[in-house]
Amino acid sequence: MTVSPYPIRCRGLLFDMDGTLVDTTVIVERNWKLWCDEHNINFEELISTSHGRPSFEIMKQWAPDHLKEEYQSPAYCESLEVRVTTDTEGMILIPGATELLKSLPADKWAVVTSAGRDMAVTRFQQCGFPKPPILVTASDVTRGKPHPEGYMSAAKQMGVDSKDCVVFEDAPAGIRAGVASGATAVIGMNTGTMPLEHLIEAAANPVIQSFEELEFKFLEDGWIEIHHK
Repeated sequence: MTVSPYPIRCRGLLFDMDGTLVDTTVIVERNWKLWCDEHNINFEELISTSHGRPSFEIMKQWAPDHLKEEYQSPAYCESLEVRVTTDTEGMILIPGATELLKSLPADKWAVVTSAGRDMAVTRFQQCGFPKPPILVTASDVTRGKPHPEGYMSAAKQMGVDSKDCVVFEDAPAGIRAGVASGATAVIGMNTGTMPLEHLIEAAANPVIQSFEELEFKFLEDGWIEIHHK
């Protein structure tokens, strides 16, 4: 008999961005494919290890040796992100994301993303999402996902312990970051960006397909209860 994880109690909600709130998989893969073609790099191998990771880490792993230093520079990675950010064809909002974010008290949520700050801010504007009260980006951490630094930083800025937070993630690297942060739960977003088994293997529990499955109750004592409808 499977025991339901609901209701889940927490003091803060920590969201990944891409694949969790908005799906830009088609855009990201289209632009990485162009880059791989330019440098004769196996696209399938690159993309299988890249989801949820910062651009500079992908460059460190995949850029040709004679170009690694240049391609890991902030300026070059920023130029790549500008190309991806200005491309909106195929962008899909995750069902229920807009309504949820607009309903949340400002002191109860944060966004932790492997994207750069300019890219994250622009994406939120493109999606019509409210401005995140706390935004932790690739430029704000020294170690990207799967390291928990980003999630722990967001929790600290919210004034809560990371073990009292719930993380929402769609990628194994991000799920592992959430687990390593000690979060009370890491909810896997099965939005189609990654195979379901990869989310489960990374220890996501529970797993949902959209925010429309959940109900959030904000209690007088400052805690949040998450119920499955």
